[in-house]
Amino acid sequence: MIIEKLKKADIPQLLELYKELVDFENTVETANEVYEKMLADENYCLLVAKEDDKIVGSILAIICHSIPLSGKSFVVVEDVIVKEEYRRFGVGRKLFEEIDKIALENNCCYSMLVSSGFRKVAHVFYENQGYNEEVKGFRKKYF
Repeated sequence: MIIEKLKKADIPQLLELYKELVDFENTVETANEVYEKMLADENYCLLVAKEDDKIVGSILAIICHSIPLSGKSFVVVEDVIVKEEYRRFGVGRKLFEEIDKIALENNCCYSMLVSSGFRKVAHVFYENQGYNEEVKGFRKKYF
């Protein structure tokens, strides 16, 4: 298994994988536009896990700069997904290990993520990756 940055040619596979995470409508064209925006911003890192050239997992990390952190930054983790039949084989752990490396290379002092309250199995996994419930997350939807 390899972990690498998403390539444009892999976007159709990634869109199929995201369907296991959330019900959404998206086209390859729209995804390509978003991908180009991410490529233009060095603070975005969209990683995929591949087995035999097939995407089996993905994670998005965004490095955020913060004035009160004395020059340090933090990472927001989003869109974590591992193909159902590949769960419990270390795919998610490897994705998070890569995010940890990126965070440390970029002088980040912490990473954070939010997860829907009903995803109890995912919460146990996140706790096993070192995350805890010290803070309460809030989300405001605009559409």
